[in-house]
Amino acid sequence: MCDYQTIVVKFGGEITQSPPLLANLAASIEKIHAGKKNVILVHGGGPVATELGQKLSIAPIMVGGRRVTCEQTLEVMKMTLPGIVNSNVLAVLKKFKLPGVSVSGISIVDAITRPPKVVSGSDGKVIDFGYVGDILDINTTLLSHLLNKHFIPVISPLSCDVNGKILNINADTVASQTAKKIKAYKLVLITEIGGVFEDINDKSSRLKILTADSARQKIAEGIIQGGMIPKIEEGLKLLQGHLSSFHIVGINSSETLLQEINNPGSVGTAIVE
Repeated sequence: MCDYQTIVVKFGGEITQSPPLLANLAASIEKIHAGKKNVILVHGGGPVATELGQKLSIAPIMVGGRRVTCEQTLEVMKMTLPGIVNSNVLAVLKKFKLPGVSVSGISIVDAITRPPKVVSGSDGKVIDFGYVGDILDINTTLLSHLLNKHFIPVISPLSCDVNGKILNINADTVASQTAKKIKAYKLVLITEIGGVFEDINDKSSRLKILTADSARQKIAEGIIQGGMIPKIEEGLKLLQGHLSSFHIVGINSSETLLQEINNPGSVGTAIVE
């Protein structure tokens, strides 16, 4: 591994659907990359997959911010993640003269099929998520090679088991586990809303600093809901000896990302132990 510090940035499909927000992200990455930092990008694609699925008469089923993936939905995810979303991200990076390289999670994520289980947001019910994987390991050989040459890996979050069975994996999980394995010094999760809020309808209620215990309590109380649950839960795992904090922030300008990295909680939410 080169001596550059590595930042893992995860962003959702709602960012990729907005050309201005995606351009802000690319401009932010341009500044970070020019500052002698390595960047790994991990994208989701939920809204894009939902839109495509509806065109194909495949209704989404979400539990606690996680997608139940039947065989037909898996085909939608295969079209959406490495196809539509990854291609659009690479194109924007190229516009900003950034060396983005597509990396399928199938190449680097070792996984097994997730067994039916209770998850946060399932109201105590055991959920069979279908073609969804749990990560066993992240093979960082390819990522390290790309980072040593200062490329920007753009990971699409599909995976595969040892028998070649393709599995859908939550992008927040891929991002957090990649950050752990690559020994990243920062994990930033970019969302359209731009942080964690005491009241989702009151933008003045943004929580600048959130402790791990408070985050768990707010999930239990239903204050943190939906897709924010896996973001928080996966990030919290990194506070146990790997990172001192992780960040949830918006991308309303090309400065937002660096502002939050340099001044935790200034424009987003910093989650700390």
